[in-house]
Amino acid sequence: MSRRLLVILVALGVLATGGGVAGGLLLAGDPGAPADVAGPTTIPTSTAPDTTEPASSTSTTDSSSTTSTTGGLEVRAEVVERVEDGVVVRYQASEPVAAVLHWGFGDPTLNQLKFPGPASDGTLKLVLPTTVRAVSMQVTGQSADGRAGASGTLTARRLVRRVVLEVLDLTLDIPDGTGGISTRFRGTSFTPLGPGLPGPTASSEPYAFPASVLSAGASSGPLTVRLIHDLPPDPTRVRRVDLTIPFPRSGRLTLSRDVSGAGIGAHLRLRVTVTAS
Repeated sequence: MSRRLLVILVALGVLATGGGVAGGLLLAGDPGAPADVAGPTTIPTSTAPDTTEPASSTSTTDSSSTTSTTGGLEVRAEVVERVEDGVVVRYQASEPVAAVLHWGFGDPTLNQLKFPGPASDGTLKLVLPTTVRAVSMQVTGQSADGRAGASGTLTARRLVRRVVLEVLDLTLDIPDGTGGISTRFRGTSFTPLGPGLPGPTASSEPYAFPASVLSAGASSGPLTVRLIHDLPPDPTRVRRVDLTIPFPRSGRLTLSRDVSGAGIGAHLRLRVTVTAS
């Protein structure tokens, strides 16, 4: 090989080696895209899309009503009077409300009565003319903005008057033949004397009719007396007389009554006692 050809081959080898290193340095020095340009792999909370639906006006109202059901609203109730045909109930509220009386026998949710209003207080009468059972009651009220309140439960019954009629003395006049007498008061009958008792007189031991509940407003009632007279050979004679017995509002009353008929007579001394509870 000539000297000139050898020099050319050495020069080419040097150039080839230099180009490879330079290429390697260029590839290692390529940093790619800058880190502050590449976006994050997660979306920050502050920029995440809001997937919650906006609350409607209805749901907002319901939520407000629920959280303030009893807030600031007070309802009180009391029985202000018990009368013979019912009870009178009054409520007081801390502000005007539409008030309802709930009532029932044992369960105050069975029936409803509305008070006049809206108002901050009111009174109504629950009419109970035929029962002596106690009634459970509760007053609820709702304000104009939907808040609600309720009183405690009340228990009461109507004013009940009971009457007891006592026969303190009973004498029967039988001028001839034989006789007897029977009495009936408010569904109960007694035959204190006879029939078939000889005269001229006969007397009875004291006795009393059982206590019974008076209907609302009752001021009197009948005592039925049956006089029985036998005078053979005539047939038995019977005379019925209804005596009006007055009832005091409450307390005791003593009275005397004379009855005659069918040929005999009776003298009665009575005591009427009325109690209210």
